[in-house]
This record gives sequence, C-alpha cells and structure tokens, in this order.
Amino acid sequence: METMTMKVETISKEIIKPSSPTPNNLQTLQLSIYDHILPPVYTVAFLFYTKNDLISQEHTSHKLKTSLSETLTKFYPLAGRITGVTVDCTDEGAIFVDARVNNCPLTEFLKCPDFDALQQLLPLDVVDNPYVAAATWPLLLVKATYFGCGGMAIGICITHKIADAASISTFIRSWAATARGENDAAAMESPVFAGANFYPPANEAFKLPADEQAGKRSSITKRFVFEASKVEDLRTKAASEETVDQPTRVESVTALIWKCFVASSKTTTCDHKVLVQLANLRSKIPSLLQESSIGNLMFSSVVLSIGRGGEVKIEEAVRDLRKKKEELGTVILDEGGSSDSSSMIGSKLANLMLTNYSRLSYETHEPYTVSSWCKLPLYEASFGWDSPVWVVGNVSPVLGNLAMLIDSKDGQGIEAFVTLPEENMSSFEQNPELLAFATMNPSVLV
Repeated sequence: METMTMKVETISKEIIKPSSPTPNNLQTLQLSIYDHILPPVYTVAFLFYTKNDLISQEHTSHKLKTSLSETLTKFYPLAGRITGVTVDCTDEGAIFVDARVNNCPLTEFLKCPDFDALQQLLPLDVVDNPYVAAATWPLLLVKATYFGCGGMAIGICITHKIADAASISTFIRSWAATARGENDAAAMESPVFAGANFYPPANEAFKLPADEQAGKRSSITKRFVFEASKVEDLRTKAASEETVDQPTRVESVTALIWKCFVASSKTTTCDHKVLVQLANLRSKIPSLLQESSIGNLMFSSVVLSIGRGGEVKIEEAVRDLRKKKEELGTVILDEGGSSDSSSMIGSKLANLMLTNYSRLSYETHEPYTVSSWCKLPLYEASFGWDSPVWVVGNVSPVLGNLAMLIDSKDGQGIEAFVTLPEENMSSFEQNPELLAFATMNPSVLV
C-alpha cells in the first residue's frame, strides 16, 4: 500500500518571551564542562494527541503560548542566548510555530509513522542552520501541528547544551501543569539550573577530539518496538545465575541492541567497537541533585568493548553493564554524597569521563551510544485535554550510531529509535535475533 505523503503547512511563527522579566542577578548562567563538550544539537520530544473536543486550533494555540510565556519565567535560560560558555538570560525569547496538516489524518500517520515525516513536526525548519542555532539562539523552539481530523502534535526542541532528557521532561511537566492552571507551588518544584554547580564550569579553550566524519555519513533512523511480553522473554534470555539473575528491561534491550550493532558493522578499519551509555545522575545522587535539576546531569562512559571479529554474548553484556553501574555507584559513595561534596563528586566524575574519552581515537575505536528515556513521565503530559497517545524522544539533527530507548505507552514495553549508516541498517533490521523480540515500526495503538 502506498503511504500518503504528509504535507505540513506553517500558519504562523512567533517569539514568546517570559511573562515577567528575568531579574538582573539571574541574567548570566554558566555552562558546565559537560555542556560544553556536547555536540550542538537539540534534545527533542514529540507528543501526539488524538481528536478531542477541547482541542480547537485558536483556543489551544492561545493557551499553549500564554502558558509557555508563564513557564519561561521559571525556565528563564531557555529564553536566553548562548555566548561562549555562558547563557545570557536577557529574555530574547523562544520560537513558537503553529502549523497544520490537511491531507493526512493523525490516525493514518500513526499506522506507520515515518521518521522523515516526523521531522516535519519539529520547528527546526525556521532556523538556517540547526547546529549554529543550538549553540547560540533560539535555545527553545515549539511547534504545534493541528491535523484536519482534530488531533495534534507538539514538537519541542531544547538545546542539548543546557538540557538532557530528564530536563526536557521536567520542562514539559511544568508547562503542562501551568496550562492546566495548576500554578501552586505544590504542583511543581521550581527548576534548578545546576549544571555548573555540579560539574566544573566550562572553559572555552578545552576541546575533545572531534569525529571528522560526523554529519557527513548518510544515516537512517528506524523504529523497533519491544512489546511487554517480548521484553520479559528477553529478560529471561539475558538472565544467568552466574552473571545477573534479574536483568532490568533497559539492560536486556541494551545488550541485544549492542549485539546487533556489532554484527551489523561493516567497518574493518577499527580495532575496537565500544558502547557508550548515558546515566541520569539525579536518581543516583538524590541528596545532591533534585529531580527538577535542569542541565546535563548525566555520566557518560564506555560500558562495553569488543575487539575486531569478536561476538557478543547477551548474558555477558548484561553482566558488564551491571558491573559498570555498580562501579559508578562506588565512585559516588566514596565521595560521601553530602551537600558540600557536590562539586567534588562532579569534578571526580568529569575527570573520569574526560580521561576515558581521551583514550579513545576515532581511528581505532568505533563508538555506539545507547540513551534511555525510560521511566520519564512524558505520557502524563496533559495540557488540559487527554494524555498523549504516543511520545517520541531523540536529538535533532540526529547523531549516528545511536539507539534511543523510550517507554511504550503501557510503561512495560520499550521503543527503540536506532540511527545507523544505511549499509549497517540493512543488516541490523534483518537480524533474526533482534526480530525474535522486536517488531519494526508497528502501528501506534490508539
């Protein structure tokens, strides 16, 4: 069956400023060393809502813009501009785009969501160069797209320079609560822009080795869905009395994806393939980092490695993932986890990351990354109408050799958005072991 090409038409573009000006003493935000070394891309989320009588284009657009303006008063750096290693929080504003799709009902799009079409629901077409924009301005962009059937999609982009996945989740939760009229303090903790209080402040002179091929390879992104029952089957397969008897959902799916990454790689020049995993530190150091902390409060490390010609065993990969998690816990415990040790732990973790990365060379190591958005409460994002029927998280422009994991709506299954070079993807998507547990791009059940 020939799929319908979705046409997204922009209706309007507006700059939204905070509803009250940012005080002078808050007008400069220091970036951390971790913020500084991240690539200039946006952390992005898509929220899809099916037809609801409360969704009328004019009323909804006004409600979203007004509540966004109020929310920016608390999230004031998102309305600022990055200059070097600081954010000038001078209320320059965020971009809000209204758009519509008349030729394709949302239910039709959700039957077989196309990743390229998905990108049209982001507002990045209003900037000349997204890499430059993510490192300067705008730091936040939103696009509300209304489908002729009465459904809608909200695409949100926040520069990765000041926001990781947990940050965008906190922002969405706060914005949605404001839109619902829940402005009391109990509804939402105030955000804390804590990146440079934890990790050392950024230094413009510092640079990590760059991947010269980044952005030049022709990559493709595909969606693989692990239903709840298949995730349980995979956990059973990944378990072992000698290694880990009860692997988590994310450990099990990560181990399988890593095995398929290695099997699909066509590169013969690199001696080692390595898997980089990002860990959200908020839940690991709750005494120092509130859930509402905004910034790149992650620990990024090489968790798995394999030499040329090696083959991955899932149980062993799970064992090594668990071991790395426990090692990180030990590093944190060694520093005591008290409030005055925040910058000490941050410095230690930053040194550990930078030392490890300095040992990697793009000539000898082929890096892959798995990032998990699982357990983030994005399916709770109600702006005054129903909760979303589908949520997607990623970065844009997309980064290569990457798997983004996010909960299915039931909270038990996992959706993986995998980006690989085209020649690797053709092998990856046909891997029988992957297809025993995952379905490629099934219909979003609504």
